[in-house]
Amino acid sequence: MIGYQGIACGAGDTEDCRFSTSVKYRVNIGQLRAAALWQFGGYSQNNGSNGAYQFQVGGDIPNLANGMLSFDAIYSHVTDAVAIALAGNPVGPPGNPLPPWLPQVLTATISDDTSVMLLARYTNGPIKLYAGYEWIQFAPPSDPQTSFTDIAGDPLCLGCAAINNTNINNTAFSIHRRILQIFWTGAKYAVTDNLDLTGAYYHYNQDSFGAVGCSTAAKSTCSGTLDAVSFVVDWRFAAKFDVYAGLMYSRVDNGLANGFLNHSTIDPTVGGRFRF
Repeated sequence: MIGYQGIACGAGDTEDCRFSTSVKYRVNIGQLRAAALWQFGGYSQNNGSNGAYQFQVGGDIPNLANGMLSFDAIYSHVTDAVAIALAGNPVGPPGNPLPPWLPQVLTATISDDTSVMLLARYTNGPIKLYAGYEWIQFAPPSDPQTSFTDIAGDPLCLGCAAINNTNINNTAFSIHRRILQIFWTGAKYAVTDNLDLTGAYYHYNQDSFGAVGCSTAAKSTCSGTLDAVSFVVDWRFAAKFDVYAGLMYSRVDNGLANGFLNHSTIDPTVGGRFRF
């Protein structure tokens, strides 16, 4: 889940998973490490926000129960972050209305996002154990927007549904901040030097943040959860070549299920890969 979605790496929004204009500094001191990042410039520099900064500290503890424990903590703050989605009720021809679940207006939700991420990995021979936690808060933007061009090159403006089918939402988190918590854990086992088995579990937990608290799937602002488990077999049968097979089961409930036609899915996959 955290690899496919940009929510975790973008401090809440996929558009901020990567910065186009930024500077970064990293330093290692023995078994300790630290880093800092600053995103300068804004939307006109092809960024998904008007600014961001991150700080990271971490380290390695060798010879712990015959293995090594690695840990990191990352703090992020993103100003005027953009989340693009389709929203609103569709309008169909007279006598033939479109289904109500089809969206209509390209909408940019603007927010100030803050996140704290805690990460750990333990390695002992062929076994690697992983665990992570992220706390994300969505708050009202520092500078509410009336018009801008997003990273896809789309011009958006406030209340322009009738002009170019776009809108900007600056008040999504004005009543209550949205709090999203993400947990994940997993294990990787090297059966041989060329064959790996990996299993993982993911959990999202969202607090209710609408005007009226709720815990159903009626609104996306209701509290909700997401759970997923996955399993992968990866075989590197030759230099630079590998084949893999995997399976993931996921389920969404209540607020995080809003807009979903199916609340649970089973997703198998097989494939091959060539590494340059």
